[in-house]
Amino acid sequence: MAAVPAGAVSPLRAALYLRLSRDDAGGGESVSIGGQRALLRAYAADHGWQVAGEYVDDGFSGTSFQRPGLRRLLEDVEAGRVDLVLTKDLSRLGRDYIRTGELAEVYFPSRHVRYIAVNDGFDTQGPDSGLAPFQHVVNEMYARDASKKIRSALAVRRAQGRYVGSLAPYGYRKDPADRNRLLPDPPAAAVVVELFARAAAGEGPGALARMLNLRGTACPALYRAGRRPGPGEPVWTASTVSKLLRNPTYLGCTAQGRTRKPSFRAPFREALPPSDWTVVEGTHPALVDEATFRAAARRRGRTGKGGFQNRMAGLVRCGVCGGPMVSSGTRRKDSPARLVCAAYKRHGLAGCAGPAIHYPLLVDLIGLSLRQALRPTAKEREEILTELLRRAVEEGGGARRRLEEEDRRLARVEEELWEGRMLGALEEGRFRSLLERSRVLRRENARRLEDCPPEDVDVGELRARLARALDQVLAAPETDGSILGGFLREVTVGERDGVTEVIVTLALDCPPWTGELTWSGTMAHSLWRQEGAG
Repeated sequence: MAAVPAGAVSPLRAALYLRLSRDDAGGGESVSIGGQRALLRAYAADHGWQVAGEYVDDGFSGTSFQRPGLRRLLEDVEAGRVDLVLTKDLSRLGRDYIRTGELAEVYFPSRHVRYIAVNDGFDTQGPDSGLAPFQHVVNEMYARDASKKIRSALAVRRAQGRYVGSLAPYGYRKDPADRNRLLPDPPAAAVVVELFARAAAGEGPGALARMLNLRGTACPALYRAGRRPGPGEPVWTASTVSKLLRNPTYLGCTAQGRTRKPSFRAPFREALPPSDWTVVEGTHPALVDEATFRAAARRRGRTGKGGFQNRMAGLVRCGVCGGPMVSSGTRRKDSPARLVCAAYKRHGLAGCAGPAIHYPLLVDLIGLSLRQALRPTAKEREEILTELLRRAVEEGGGARRRLEEEDRRLARVEEELWEGRMLGALEEGRFRSLLERSRVLRRENARRLEDCPPEDVDVGELRARLARALDQVLAAPETDGSILGGFLREVTVGERDGVTEVIVTLALDCPPWTGELTWSGTMAHSLWRQEGAG
């Protein structure tokens, strides 16, 4: 690039952000990546700006902000390589009104980066528009509506017994003539049949996983990729085998809808009970018969009802190799699971020779450390109660005040909508859409105001309830998820002089508890004895 003459002003460096999701695919050339590129390049050229780079997310939903193109753009913004960001409209930046509004109206201005949504007339250096936040809401409404339509269409297909998953279950492949139908995949189907037969004969998931790994059989992830297992790559685990043995798809029926996203914006899925699954029988060839399937389930000895949940997941590490510790089966009646090093679970002693610990014992030791650390004096207890009471009273009245302020804000927005319509700045269709959305929100606010508790609460009764709750938490802090997540920094399970040792590190960052505390305990300190532990 030619050098800029002395005294001349360097052109602004414009970043073009282009996004297209599958939901936009029918929008024509103006919505396509090519259409967006032509529009933004012409706009930059008209204003004399230098195109510093293009950041493209083709096929990514606007409700997710974990997009590679967007992440690369934000990295360049942080590095100071960008002076302004251009998008075709606000919906290209995102369809989550909270995150999109934060990027457009807080993040970019705080980095001294100008942001322009060309077709919406939005410019962070232009006159402030009261309609911009509402446009974010409308964009999210579009995404929410699209999500509902997609869910409805998938529910209809599932009810018809059509397979809607993107990947076929291990042991099957999609029928080339009908992508919504499953056909057996002979190599993998043979493994499935063998696993069910051996499980029905009494072999456990752990033994079956070790057998497959010793044999060099590729796990489902590697099998789909067409690769053999190599060092450090995924292998069969007891959990993988157990999930396979619970899958009714191998009985020749489609069992779908086994998980769901709590909302269209949620980044995770939650498991549903079998009673909520959509099961249609006889949709494809079965790999096992009913008797073998039930026998394998009985031999596993677990039905999944009231199953164990590891509330320490992600917090406990192995004191030998430093890796995470994960749950594993146990035959002790007073212990639902043991925690073992993940490397040991995958590769046996060749992976790690660190100690294992029964889950109830670990919880007991952690509870002991928390009770020793969180032991307030009488004065500190009164200080905590006073602070809790102050926050409860403030938040109770604050909810009503926030709803009232929100209603006033929506009323101001409606005034601006009517003014924009009278001045011809808003077309009729968009005006009606925004106005109806505002009225829906105001009706919802009115309903929530009616449900708000009165501001004149009985302070004495509230204080008594808070005192009882505080005493319950301090008596058994290990049972409170917020305590575990707020105070536990790390738990290490190691070995000293042949005895399993647990080292608990607490991050105490709220008065009257401040600083960091490391507590060390062994099995001998616990009331839960280890006699006969296997």
